[in-house]
Amino acid sequence: MTIKPLLAFTISLLILLVLCFVDYSTGYEFGFFIFYFIPVSITAWFAGKRLGIIMACLSAISWYISDLYSHHPYPKAYLIYWETFIRLISFLTTAWTIGMIKQLKVRERHLKSELEKTNKELSRLKNDM
Repeated sequence: MTIKPLLAFTISLLILLVLCFVDYSTGYEFGFFIFYFIPVSITAWFAGKRLGIIMACLSAISWYISDLYSHHPYPKAYLIYWETFIRLISFLTTAWTIGMIKQLKVRERHLKSELEKTNKELSRLKNDM
Protein backbone atom coordinates (compact mmCIF):
# COMPACT_ATOMS: atom_id res chain seq x y z
CA MET A 1 0.00 0.00 0.00
CA THR A 2 1.40 3.36 -1.01
CA ILE A 3 0.43 6.51 0.84
CA LYS A 4 1.29 9.88 -0.64
CA PRO A 5 3.77 11.88 1.46
CA LEU A 6 1.48 14.88 1.91
CA LEU A 7 -1.41 12.66 3.01
CA ALA A 8 0.84 10.85 5.51
CA PHE A 9 2.06 14.18 6.87
CA THR A 10 -1.51 15.52 7.15
CA ILE A 11 -2.76 12.40 8.93
CA SER A 12 0.23 12.55 11.28
CA LEU A 13 -0.43 16.22 11.97
CA LEU A 14 -4.04 15.43 12.90
CA ILE A 15 -2.84 12.63 15.18
CA LEU A 16 -0.37 15.03 16.76
CA LEU A 17 -3.07 17.64 17.41
CA VAL A 18 -5.31 15.04 19.06
CA LEU A 19 -2.38 13.78 21.15
CA CYS A 20 -1.48 17.29 22.23
CA PHE A 21 -5.07 17.97 23.28
CA VAL A 22 -5.37 14.67 25.18
CA ASP A 23 -1.97 15.24 26.81
CA TYR A 24 -3.01 18.72 27.92
CA SER A 25 -6.46 17.54 29.07
CA THR A 26 -5.12 14.75 31.25
CA GLY A 27 -2.54 16.96 32.92
CA TYR A 28 1.14 16.45 33.47
CA GLU A 29 0.63 13.46 35.78
CA PHE A 30 0.03 11.17 32.79
CA GLY A 31 3.13 10.71 30.66
CA PHE A 32 2.09 10.86 27.01
CA PHE A 33 5.66 11.29 25.75
CA ILE A 34 5.79 7.85 24.14
CA PHE A 35 2.70 8.51 22.00
CA TYR A 36 4.35 11.46 20.26
CA PHE A 37 6.53 8.94 18.44
CA ILE A 38 3.47 7.73 16.47
CA PRO A 39 3.11 10.75 14.15
CA VAL A 40 6.89 11.04 13.86
CA SER A 41 7.19 7.39 12.82
CA ILE A 42 4.28 7.48 10.37
CA THR A 43 5.64 10.59 8.70
CA ALA A 44 9.22 9.33 8.49
CA TRP A 45 8.14 6.00 6.99
CA PHE A 46 5.57 7.21 4.47
CA ALA A 47 6.82 10.74 3.72
CA GLY A 48 10.58 10.47 4.21
CA LYS A 49 13.27 11.77 6.52
CA ARG A 50 12.81 15.45 5.73
CA LEU A 51 9.11 15.58 6.62
CA GLY A 52 9.81 13.19 9.50
CA ILE A 53 12.27 15.69 10.93
CA ILE A 54 9.70 18.46 10.56
CA MET A 55 7.15 16.30 12.37
CA ALA A 56 9.74 15.59 15.09
CA CYS A 57 10.15 19.33 15.65
CA LEU A 58 6.38 19.85 15.68
CA SER A 59 6.02 17.01 18.18
CA ALA A 60 8.57 18.57 20.51
CA ILE A 61 6.83 21.94 20.25
CA SER A 62 3.44 20.31 20.89
CA TRP A 63 4.77 18.48 23.92
CA TYR A 64 6.25 21.75 25.23
CA ILE A 65 2.96 23.63 24.77
CA SER A 66 0.99 20.84 26.43
CA ASP A 67 3.39 20.66 29.36
CA LEU A 68 3.54 24.44 29.75
CA TYR A 69 -0.22 24.93 29.79
CA SER A 70 -0.83 21.98 32.12
CA HIS A 71 1.19 23.98 34.67
CA HIS A 72 3.70 21.25 35.36
CA PRO A 73 5.70 22.44 38.37
CA TYR A 74 9.45 22.24 37.82
CA PRO A 75 11.91 22.91 40.65
CA LYS A 76 13.96 25.09 38.27
CA ALA A 77 12.43 27.18 35.47
CA TYR A 78 14.95 26.01 32.85
CA LEU A 79 14.07 22.32 33.29
CA ILE A 80 11.09 22.52 30.93
CA TYR A 81 13.52 23.59 28.20
CA TRP A 82 15.85 20.72 29.03
CA GLU A 83 12.92 18.26 28.89
CA THR A 84 11.82 19.71 25.55
CA PHE A 85 15.36 19.46 24.18
CA ILE A 86 15.67 15.81 25.25
CA ARG A 87 12.33 15.00 23.65
CA LEU A 88 13.33 16.82 20.48
CA ILE A 89 16.54 14.77 20.27
CA SER A 90 14.51 11.56 20.80
CA PHE A 91 12.00 12.49 18.09
CA LEU A 92 14.74 13.55 15.66
CA THR A 93 16.63 10.31 16.23
CA THR A 94 13.47 8.31 15.58
CA ALA A 95 12.61 10.26 12.42
CA TRP A 96 16.14 9.93 11.03
CA THR A 97 16.41 6.22 11.87
CA ILE A 98 13.02 5.24 10.45
CA GLY A 99 13.64 7.39 7.37
CA MET A 100 16.98 5.64 6.82
CA ILE A 101 15.46 2.19 7.30
CA LYS A 102 12.79 2.97 4.71
CA GLN A 103 15.41 4.40 2.33
CA LEU A 104 17.57 1.28 2.71
CA LYS A 105 14.56 -0.96 2.16
CA VAL A 106 13.71 0.84 -1.09
CA ARG A 107 17.36 0.64 -2.16
CA GLU A 108 17.46 -3.08 -1.36
CA ARG A 109 14.32 -3.68 -3.44
CA HIS A 110 15.89 -1.81 -6.35
CA LEU A 111 19.15 -3.75 -6.09
CA LYS A 112 17.25 -7.04 -5.93
CA SER A 113 15.40 -6.11 -9.10
CA GLU A 114 18.65 -5.21 -10.84
CA LEU A 115 20.23 -8.49 -9.71
CA GLU A 116 17.30 -10.50 -11.04
CA LYS A 117 17.55 -8.72 -14.40
CA THR A 118 21.27 -9.41 -14.54
CA ASN A 119 20.77 -13.09 -13.66
CA LYS A 120 18.16 -13.46 -16.40
CA GLU A 121 20.49 -11.80 -18.90
CA LEU A 122 23.35 -14.10 -17.86
CA SER A 123 21.11 -17.16 -18.21
CA ARG A 124 20.02 -15.98 -21.64
CA LEU A 125 23.62 -15.43 -22.73
CA LYS A 126 24.67 -18.81 -21.37
CA ASN A 127 21.86 -20.56 -23.28
CA ASP A 128 22.85 -18.72 -26.48
CA MET A 129 26.35 -20.17 -26.35
